[in-house]
Amino acid sequence: MAVSVKFFARRRIANALLLLAAGIVCVVLWRALDAALRPHALYSGIALLLLLLLLTAFNARKKLPFLPLIRASHWLQFHIYAGFLSVLLFGLHTDFRLPAGTLEIVLSILFGIVTLSGLIGLYLTRSLPPVMARSGEPLTYESIPKFEIRLRRKVEEIVEEAEKGSGASAVGDLYIQHLSAHFKPQSVWASLLGKPKKMLSRALENIDKVQRYTGEDEHEVLEKLRACVRQKHNLDIQKGSQFLLRGWLFVHIPFTYSLLITSFAHAWIVLVYIPTR
Repeated sequence: MAVSVKFFARRRIANALLLLAAGIVCVVLWRALDAALRPHALYSGIALLLLLLLLTAFNARKKLPFLPLIRASHWLQFHIYAGFLSVLLFGLHTDFRLPAGTLEIVLSILFGIVTLSGLIGLYLTRSLPPVMARSGEPLTYESIPKFEIRLRRKVEEIVEEAEKGSGASAVGDLYIQHLSAHFKPQSVWASLLGKPKKMLSRALENIDKVQRYTGEDEHEVLEKLRACVRQKHNLDIQKGSQFLLRGWLFVHIPFTYSLLITSFAHAWIVLVYIPTR
């Protein structure tokens, strides 16, 4: 583990230094072209367009894991740091000014959406997997509803057996009044906005209250319910995390292709209709 941490730390430092060096080279070249009265916007635009093509190629690389290409992990590192470099190139290309004209505004908006969604995706892919690992075995998003239904049935069976065995209604009342809603399959938005930790604490607190007034036989049943409550909490964490990990791509990828198409249109208009100095 210590070796892995050191390796990743060294890799981040090396990549950051390469990014800094590439950024300095871009700024120096941009200033040199400007001083020489060369069309620096044209050259920076071409460089930015080529970089966008390489960044878009990362999605194609993920869909072709069987080809003997560069490892996906290396592509990912390139994608991240080249994405930061593209922000600098975009600033150089626009002379760090606000866009003017419909096409420039559209390009700037698209580039902003792609950049922001990429940063959000980077944060989510770094922060959510450890949370999912702590909550239990990772599950696929499509399988979670099945586990929710099975868990609810299991809880109902536990409650029915408890009522038949002891004849007491404390466990049944607990389930009807406080736990039945907790075990209902929830929408992903309920999992995200319902604050799973607060829901977990409330459910466990209700079980603890009932346990004070029940006998030893029912304590065993309540322990089973407590374990099921934690399982439901884990499912909620998995559902919300899986949704976020997949959801940001539904913004990032379509807008990336939209940006690329619009960039080609922009380049064509510039090369055909606008003379360069």
